[in-house]
Amino acid sequence: MRLLLALLLATSSLCLTMASYAADKTVIAVIVANDNPIKSIAVGELKLIYWRKKTYWSHGQRIHPINLPPDNPVRLHFSTSILGSLPNTQSDYWNGLYFHGVSPPHVLYSDEAAIRYVQETAGSIAYVDACKLDTRVKAVLWILPNGETSTDAAAIKCN
Repeated sequence: MRLLLALLLATSSLCLTMASYAADKTVIAVIVANDNPIKSIAVGELKLIYWRKKTYWSHGQRIHPINLPPDNPVRLHFSTSILGSLPNTQSDYWNGLYFHGVSPPHVLYSDEAAIRYVQETAGSIAYVDACKLDTRVKAVLWILPNGETSTDAAAIKCN
């Protein structure tokens, strides 16, 4: 009974945490370099890339996924929408893979750093606040505030 109660409390806590991010979420753009031949990406493929289960693009280039810091609201939205968990709950997964030589995606500390990295590093992929997007990179997926995804440019309202 105690285990069931603990599980219910943990689940409701996760739901409340995820809901608290919903109010201030923005549209996220998943980005790759302009010379990357992919035009869009499926959510399933994106999950595999960020869980480091897919490491090469279909054209043979190594994939270099980039994360934002664990407490960044864009990362929180990406993690809950795409990976189905919060960054702080993913450590057991990465600890288990560490001894197999698999590391989590590198962390960069700003949207600008992620954009520059993707622009300059062949095979890289990242996600940024769509309002920070410019012509240096291209978006291959949009994650909307409600967690749904689209391969079409979303109607973005930036201040």
